Formats: sequence, structure tokens, C-alpha cells
Amino acid sequence: MASLYIVGQWGPEAAERCYGPFVTGTTAQTLDVSVTIFLMMDGVMLMKKGAAEKVKAPGFPPLPDLINSFLEAGGKIQVCSNSVEFRGIKQGDLRDPRIEIAGAATMVDDVLKHDRTMTF
Repeated sequence: MASLYIVGQWGPEAAERCYGPFVTGTTAQTLDVSVTIFLMMDGVMLMKKGAAEKVKAPGFPPLPDLINSFLEAGGKIQVCSNSVEFRGIKQGDLRDPRIEIAGAATMVDDVLKHDRTMTF
């Protein structure tokens, strides 16, 4: 099975841009691609409880629906440990217990394990 590692940096302040990892990730899953999304910087805010519900962009489905579909289809979401610490976010603040707080070493290791990497 092919694998894709997606790095997202945009958060709620850039509604259209923050959809990129999730639209791409769910699309790749329909093509039988294993996907991991790593969110860093402002992107980690999307995983805070209630934050994705406030993001709206014309022409896109609700962001919480994309996130839930991605996770239900076996997608993996990681959030940068430094970025969540910087913003005071703890594991219990995250929207889903399947979301992993991971550091730079995990990110580098995972990038090397995947076939392709994309950034948003």
C-alpha cells in the first residue's frame, strides 16, 4: 500500500488553507493510500476541542466531518509537541483521543517511512 505524509501549518485564521491536509488526506484514502497528517504551528489549533467547528470555507464540507471521516478510515493525526506546548494545549484538550502528540524525531522518522510527503 502506498503511503503519504502530510504536514499542515495553517490554523483557523486561514480557513481555506487549513482544509488542504484533510481534503487531500481523505481523497488519498479513497485511492487506498495510507495517510498520516502532522500538524504544527497554528495547525495544531484545529485539533483543539470545538475549534474545527468554527472554521468555515465556501465550497468545502464541514471541517469536523472531514476530520472524523479521515480518522474513521484509519488515518493518523499527529500534533507537534512544541506547538501544543507553546499554545498551552494538553492531550485532554484535543478533539479525539486518537490524536497523538509527537515531537520532531517522530516526524522525521515518519517522513522517512512514507513514500511521499506534502506540505500545506
